[in-house]
Amino acid sequence: MGASFRAVPAWAAAVVAAALVAGWAAAGQAVLVAAAALALHAVFRPAGRPRVLSLAAALAWGCVLALGWHFAMDGFALRYVWLYSSAELPLHLKLANIWGGDEGTTLLLAACCLSLAASGARAGADAARVSVAAAIAAWYALTTVWLAPFAATPAEWLAQAPSQGMNAHLMKIWMLFHAPLVVLAYAWTLSLAAPALAALRGAASPWPAQARARARRAWVLLTAGIGFGMVWAFEDAMYGQVWHWDPVQTAAFCLWCFLSAHLHGVAGWAPGRKRGWAMPWAALLAAAMAPLAMAVTRNPMLASSHRYVGADSWVVHLALGAVLLLAGLGCALARRGGAKDASPRAASGIGLWLAQIGFLAAGVAALAQLAFAFGAQAGGLPRPEEYKPFLAMLVNLMPNGGELDALRRAFDQWDVDGYVLARLLLAPLVVLGGVGGWYFFRRLSKRAGWVSLALAAALAGLGTGFGGALTRSYAGAGILSQNIVALLPLLDASLVAGAYLAAGCVAWAAASGYRLGWKGVSASAPLAAIHAGVALMLWGGLMATALNTYSQHELVPEAAGSTGWVKDRHGYTFRLADVRFGEADDGGRRGEGGVRALTTVEVRGARGEIMDGQTLYRDSRSPPERYDGPMRQVCELLDYRYARHVTTPGYLLDPLIDHGWGRSVQFWISPAALAEAAESASAAGGPPVVVAVVKVFPFVSLLWSGLVLAGLGGAWLALLPRRAAAGGAARP
Repeated sequence: MGASFRAVPAWAAAVVAAALVAGWAAAGQAVLVAAAALALHAVFRPAGRPRVLSLAAALAWGCVLALGWHFAMDGFALRYVWLYSSAELPLHLKLANIWGGDEGTTLLLAACCLSLAASGARAGADAARVSVAAAIAAWYALTTVWLAPFAATPAEWLAQAPSQGMNAHLMKIWMLFHAPLVVLAYAWTLSLAAPALAALRGAASPWPAQARARARRAWVLLTAGIGFGMVWAFEDAMYGQVWHWDPVQTAAFCLWCFLSAHLHGVAGWAPGRKRGWAMPWAALLAAAMAPLAMAVTRNPMLASSHRYVGADSWVVHLALGAVLLLAGLGCALARRGGAKDASPRAASGIGLWLAQIGFLAAGVAALAQLAFAFGAQAGGLPRPEEYKPFLAMLVNLMPNGGELDALRRAFDQWDVDGYVLARLLLAPLVVLGGVGGWYFFRRLSKRAGWVSLALAAALAGLGTGFGGALTRSYAGAGILSQNIVALLPLLDASLVAGAYLAAGCVAWAAASGYRLGWKGVSASAPLAAIHAGVALMLWGGLMATALNTYSQHELVPEAAGSTGWVKDRHGYTFRLADVRFGEADDGGRRGEGGVRALTTVEVRGARGEIMDGQTLYRDSRSPPERYDGPMRQVCELLDYRYARHVTTPGYLLDPLIDHGWGRSVQFWISPAALAEAAESASAAGGPPVVVAVVKVFPFVSLLWSGLVLAGLGGAWLALLPRRAAAGGAARP
């Protein structure tokens, strides 16, 4: 069968498929069926597998291009386009909606998996009788056929509205980067399943170079995708900060840990080598975690700020993850006996092995907490009251009825307990930093390794016993406040461990460059950038989380007789210069009486600096059952759990953010009182009140800098030629 396609270039097939489906959308389903059939054929037929998979990938990419065309041309006759787009959207957001829903995301993933399977087959790395890579690609191609991204829009939908519009939370430039990077990372990670299973059953020679390169690229793409997600979360009301252990974030963290564990063992791995079991298991866990993370994103059981609303494909992803794990267990049990590798291992090799174990332990701990949350929700366990901040106060504000019942259900729904996870992860984090710093200092000399480790341990102990940077600076005025107090000593020890790791890696890189010149720089600089970047991320994330502070204000517009200026305890003086309302016709989800407001804010800093900017408020909801003053809005701005409850796909609240090296300051302005309750407030004899919350996150710039540095180092390492990469013996 493969020979019959020999004369068809892949690029030509992609162009023809794209043109056909762009002009005749109904043909899209048939093209997807053909791609899935070709992938299934390639699973069991090694002969012609490269060309068959290349053709299947071309057809899938042709469908991706055609779907983009229909979005760009406002092809609302397609159900998928009608569901997620609008004629008012700018072109880049229309195109970003290719991955705005389950259908398009799965199509993109299937195309990536097909391309990677074809690439492996062409390189001669997939000559097995049954191709695991082709099977995974076929699985997602068939899932895409089931989801039917080219299905026609029902006539009654078109009669109701020309389109539904885009989820307002997704109407950000970050939509162009975060989602596709994560999808690409999932595809690269899934490609590790085949070599991992081969290694577990004892059939592998030294780890394939192609698999090593793919793992590096997956790690870089996932790190970049998480980074863009953090930037996005920092300016979204459903988060308001960079991380809060949302179930989807937790799943992505598990995958990141398993990839890191794999990469720390891949260079020194060989079949039969002592302690070699950790590396292929880490690769398989990463490959299985990719579909499990997608299942978490689509499953509505846990409370989450990430959600593919209405998606029911989570079973497909869960099944694939389970199959990969069961296949790994089967391969390990049926493993053929082989000679043990008796070659001596340097002591530094133990450091890499301990790093693998540390990352595996962190990933498993996070996965266990995620599984516990699912089990508690499925078993109907009552959620402890300490997980329900503001609920008692809000119950007193709200009348009995549908809104109160919905609020109770929202707070009874389980999610991941971030404080439990922090307690589980901080000790392994300290150990990882200590092992990593010792590993790199030991490469300078044995004495440097042990002396530096003793000094780092002494500093960590002093910080734990007598108060480190976070313990001494903590004032209890932040969003997390008292919940973080018990963890401060471990947080301080983590800062020391991270600094020790960064210092060791930088010292080793400098010594390598001095001894070996450019060869040493090219081998060591990427690793130094990665580890120093991760340490900066750790410092920035922990300091911003533990030391954040906030204040809240009730503003009366100048039209009501107020001077307008408010003094904040952080040293800022600000006022509302203007609030402009209009209809929410920006391409987002529509609703009855939807409103859009731009609030202009003038700010004077503590050092006399002046800035101004705008905050965006958008709401397609009907007014609440009863407006109860600013308290409910304060809850929404301070706690992501309540923000998650009140939000809808047509709701948006963006802050004004002042980014600085020492701190980043958010000004959250909610003009809901002006939009929804002006009449009732006036009737009560007073002007409507605008709520403002100022949040300050110190040193969050370290997090952004670390992400950039680690991403650049990872990209350098992933793109280096294999010959150059071999020069760094310490390379993971």
